[in-house]
Amino acid sequence: MRVFVTGGTGHSGSFIIPELIAAGHEVTGLARSDAAAAALTALGATVRRGDLEELDGLQEAAADSDGVVHVAHRQDLLPTGGMSAVAAAELPIMHAYGAALTGTGKPLVVAGSIGSPGSLGRPVVEEDPALPSGDEHKGTLRARNVVERAVIDLAERGVRSSVVRIANIVHDTTDNAGFFPSLIALAKEKGFVGHPGDGTNLWNAVHVRDLASLFRLALERGPAGSFWHAVEDGGIPFREIAEAIGSRLDLPVVSIPVDELMMPGYFGFLANIATQSYPASNLITRRTLGWEPSQPGLLADLDNGHYFPTVTSPAHDDVATLEKFVRGGEGALAMVDENAVWREAESLPWGGEWRGPDGFARLTREIDALAELTARGHEIVRAGDVVELRLDAVFTSRKSRRQLPMKVVEHYRVQDGKIYGADAFYQDTQAVNDLVKND
Repeated sequence: MRVFVTGGTGHSGSFIIPELIAAGHEVTGLARSDAAAAALTALGATVRRGDLEELDGLQEAAADSDGVVHVAHRQDLLPTGGMSAVAAAELPIMHAYGAALTGTGKPLVVAGSIGSPGSLGRPVVEEDPALPSGDEHKGTLRARNVVERAVIDLAERGVRSSVVRIANIVHDTTDNAGFFPSLIALAKEKGFVGHPGDGTNLWNAVHVRDLASLFRLALERGPAGSFWHAVEDGGIPFREIAEAIGSRLDLPVVSIPVDELMMPGYFGFLANIATQSYPASNLITRRTLGWEPSQPGLLADLDNGHYFPTVTSPAHDDVATLEKFVRGGEGALAMVDENAVWREAESLPWGGEWRGPDGFARLTREIDALAELTARGHEIVRAGDVVELRLDAVFTSRKSRRQLPMKVVEHYRVQDGKIYGADAFYQDTQAVNDLVKND
């Protein structure tokens, strides 16, 4: 087939494209930048320049193809509009695909969430529909269900549409921005590994290579109007995940009370997700498509050398690099890698992920518009596989001029003189919110 792929340079997409090419398919990938175009070319794909806002271009690309794989989303909208904004931008894309593919019988395979059917008190199966979403779900993961439901509805219009529900954790040696690296970063920042309550709530996982093979199978042979479950580990108690992290970091494992104060205090923007249970079956997926996961499961994959590396760059070099970056100056922004990811707590007005030098510049402008941030002092130390910046900061409200002293810890990913992003942790996120939102 001639397959059009969006999100081809992301974590999942960069494995889906080689999987399709190895099976004999011709792949065209969407690229909005020169860097993305170069990455797609390196993967063996033909490049189509454009972005997710160009609906006419997406419709044309879909019409020119024999099938579409969509794993992209407007991540740039998360900091300001949350998942509701992402879904609102993605829904017209599905309509554009529908306009191009109606009556053709061609396949459309779209990435979905294993949590879309909600909590059923039993393992979710492929026949469970995505729950409806309304105004009361704005800002939650359920807001995107409208996209999954639109994809499935296209089956009634002669499109061989399906949704691959992806596990909570997609793991491998290139996983830098998923849930699992976030849990590791939290443990390092807090000095212990937390799990919600008794930790019996179930999470699931899939290796990215097995995920890629499932997208290929769904494209090649999936019946119209189907959900597929990209889960290998159908249910791992959260406590076991926490214990696995703790044993490798030599940190204690602690139960976090499930209440509105303690959970956000440890998990931050992950609090609502961490408390949920996501048991799921992949039986129908395996029987219908012949999908057989062959890669290591999550707990077996933890010693792949990526999540807990035994060898790191020389500490003094990385510390010196971050010190130079913190001092600023004309060359500071040039030190930021184009694929760097900056993560801030979702609850903050500037929360979410910011990517590359431009993203970092926009993040600093967003913060500066609401509050003046003054560093009274700082310390930079090596902390495992990250470089830790400890700030003794003061936030001053632009509106009221009220000041708020605040300890801030930022975990930087630094290597060979380049900055690859950071995760920010505030001593009291709610206090910062109160200052910038209410003053």
